[in-house]
Amino acid sequence: MESASLWSSMAFVRNVALSAVRKGIDWPVLAADIGVPPETLQKGEGRATIEQCIAVWEVAIRHTGDPLLGLHLGETTTPGVAGMVGYLAESSPDLLTAFQNGQQFHRALTNATRYDIQLGGGEFRYFIEPVPLWYSLSPEAARQIVDHSLSAFTHMIKMLSGKTFYPLRVMVRHARPGDTRPYVQVLKTEPSFEQDCNCIVYRLSDMQHPVLGHNPALNRLFRELLEQELVKTAREESFSGEVRRVILQNFSTTLPQLYDVVELLHTTPRTLQRKLKEEGASFQSIAESVKSELALGLLKNRSLTVNEIAYKLGYAEPSVFRRAFKKWTGASPKNYGTPG
Repeated sequence: MESASLWSSMAFVRNVALSAVRKGIDWPVLAADIGVPPETLQKGEGRATIEQCIAVWEVAIRHTGDPLLGLHLGETTTPGVAGMVGYLAESSPDLLTAFQNGQQFHRALTNATRYDIQLGGGEFRYFIEPVPLWYSLSPEAARQIVDHSLSAFTHMIKMLSGKTFYPLRVMVRHARPGDTRPYVQVLKTEPSFEQDCNCIVYRLSDMQHPVLGHNPALNRLFRELLEQELVKTAREESFSGEVRRVILQNFSTTLPQLYDVVELLHTTPRTLQRKLKEEGASFQSIAESVKSELALGLLKNRSLTVNEIAYKLGYAEPSVFRRAFKKWTGASPKNYGTPG
């Protein structure tokens, strides 16, 4: 399965991979495990699929032996990993503007994780939400991404301002680990686990501290370049690709249906079908393609039964899913991937 419609920056994948390289793993071996050409991984240029992102966490954790790799890696992550978005933050006038700029242009880094900011009651709230598909394909990778973001956010504050500010509180979706001391050591507060969001909260006054590298001219330049990049990306994406991306981004307990996608795209069923027809596609064909890819990914994850996968993909009867799967792959879901 390759859900190429969902992606993250290859520079981020490289940053995670470096943790394994420091343990003595060769780049070619690491790249082969992740499914990326060695030169692409070493340069950190371009985009990585969600499957490659999952693979790099699995491989890096295996080689480092660190189950809290994301939390620890965030302590050394620099703005440069985010490329132009990081440079925009570094040239911003204050922390609040820096992080608002990062949130505004995060689509230049990934469309597989959403970042949002809320202000109110004298607080700054920063939300980190991997798209639901992360949790279906690899809850562990989703946890690592959240842990890394929380740790990196705290570290970035010091990198940008020269000051150390710690959060008032932290909420995360994942389960409470047996030992929470590493979280307290990094964040200086124990997160509330099994919450309905991933969020880190600071005093708003802390976010008004100036950024050391504020440079208005550079800030304008990086903003203009990022705006051009987002316009270019939007122009290059076909309507079929946009529909596919929306389905994947909003896949949670079940696959989004036509009426869900229409609402998310602020259009009508007739207009959506007309635009897809102009590109030689249909909603049904895109949905079937997504179903087949998700089925392969969910089976590989092995955290759900065949029946659970069938219902998750919108099949009323598991037998209908089994027939569809055999049509896609020539094998039954139960036997898929097993030696002949």
